[in-house]
Amino acid sequence: MKRLRSDKKFVTLREAENYAQKKINKKIFNWLQSGAEDNYTTSKNIIDLNNIKIKPFHLKKVKKINLTTNFFGTKISSPLVLSPMGHQTQFHREGEIETAKGISSINSVGVFGTQGRMSLDDVRKNNTKTKLCWTIFPFGPLKWVSSQIKNAEKNKCIAIVVCIDANIRSHRYLDRESRYDARTIGKRTNPNPPNQEAALFYDWNLVKFIKKNTKLPVIVKGILSIEDALNCIRLKCDGLWISNHGGRMFNSGISGVEALREIKKKISNKKIKIFVDGGVRRGSDILKLLCLGADFIGIGRPAIHGLICHGKEGVKNIFDILNSELLTSMTNGGFRDFSECKTSRIKFK
Repeated sequence: MKRLRSDKKFVTLREAENYAQKKINKKIFNWLQSGAEDNYTTSKNIIDLNNIKIKPFHLKKVKKINLTTNFFGTKISSPLVLSPMGHQTQFHREGEIETAKGISSINSVGVFGTQGRMSLDDVRKNNTKTKLCWTIFPFGPLKWVSSQIKNAEKNKCIAIVVCIDANIRSHRYLDRESRYDARTIGKRTNPNPPNQEAALFYDWNLVKFIKKNTKLPVIVKGILSIEDALNCIRLKCDGLWISNHGGRMFNSGISGVEALREIKKKISNKKIKIFVDGGVRRGSDILKLLCLGADFIGIGRPAIHGLICHGKEGVKNIFDILNSELLTSMTNGGFRDFSECKTSRIKFK
């Protein structure tokens, strides 16, 4: 297998993906790229973003654009954040620890969780200043959930994320046909959750319990319907994260774009922060989602492509490229700041 020269720096996201594919074992790469069943929903994320057109306004005196934004009281470099992803030590020996270093260097937010390989204690010990959020997958009793909350608070996380869309392992054709199980590969310091079947017995009282037991902002991830979005509002959650898990869990055919459009129409006047991920590969994609009403945009696979290529420097480079493309898109499109990112500036094919 041809190896990538260590000094070969990628300059676009598609080049990073190409380099990553050449650098690691095909089975590992297939696991990363695979979506539920035949990848239809994974592909739909990208297709629906491509079907949005941005209307440029010219002679707008676009000078210096400030990409920084406020993330629950802390300033970050842009609305772009890292989505939670599990099993990262198959891509780099230090996995989540190395990814967090890349996130710290770009002053973004890294979202890690109970499905990760490296424990939160280890991630924090090696990244004392990184802005971290901790994701709880409901794979244990309330006593265990409570322990995860306490540990997130102890490690100075800035928010708790509750992942509600990954009850059981999905059928992923690309993954299964590779005969590869990532859960058995790579270094681990984060204990396995005690009981994955516990997720099958929880309802929205779980979110109510978490809200009651922490003063940290609570974000619910995996929202694709207005009904679930309204539950987040009813329980006074601080954020709702529109996501289909990169199309990995349920082949619903509902993209992040489609869900964001529906939800934003119903809750346009609410104070809850809206996150969205799925299919972002260009700076103009970020701009489209901001125009649709998102406050924060997450990326997953592209960050891992960077991690595979060059560790922390690769992760940083992915964020640098996307932020640079966002800045260029706003400048050439006539957006002076984020307040001009409105639905009136976009059209659909």
